Amino acid sequence: MFHDYYLRGVDRESTRAALFAAGLTVEHEENGEVRRVAADGVNISSVGTIFDGGEWDTDGVEIVPPVARPGWHVNLRLERPLSAEEEALLSEMLVAPDPATPYRVWAA
Repeated sequence: MFHDYYLRGVDRESTRAALFAAGLTVEHEENGEVRRVAADGVNISSVGTIFDGGEWDTDGVEIVPPVARPGWHVNLRLERPLSAEEEALLSEMLVAPDPATPYRVWAA
């Protein structure tokens, strides 16, 4: 059984920092380069900026620009529920209740 969470941070960097502070991402060195990756038992789908609307003509030329929703969006899937400490660190970003029609979902 998986535990899914939808997050909306202020921006990419603050969202990444919160995930790292919560221990949901860890630093991993490969070929002399340090990268942040999901911790064991954690899956992260970084959706980023979500856009609504927009219109294009048949040639693909934009007629009406799409409108960005505020924030940086991330889907989080864990093999366990968030701990109290993790939840506290992410509390400002947790979307509750879950979106009725999420922009992106995990495969079944």
